[in-house]
Amino acid sequence: MSFLFPILKQPRARQFNHQPIYYDKQKEEREQRYERIRKEMNMESNPEEKPIRRDFEKDIRGSFRQQVPGGSKIEKAAKTSRIISIVCMVLLIAVLIVYALL
Repeated sequence: MSFLFPILKQPRARQFNHQPIYYDKQKEEREQRYERIRKEMNMESNPEEKPIRRDFEKDIRGSFRQQVPGGSKIEKAAKTSRIISIVCMVLLIAVLIVYALL
């Protein structure tokens, strides 16, 4: 039946299959093992010292936006909108005062 109604056929969503070019899974696992071993060795030598926690993802996430001078476009638009509304209110109050005095 589908060959009779090709117009009604819904297109399928495109598949996203990105494979990193320079990703070495074994190297990543090896580095994680080395880091874990270093932490264990450090804890054995200094048991009272807390291990260093490195959650880089928390540090990296959103840090670029924070470093951009002036903030994001949304923040700029909101700031501009607030300034325009304040100026309009001041002008409206000034006009009302002028008409009240006349």
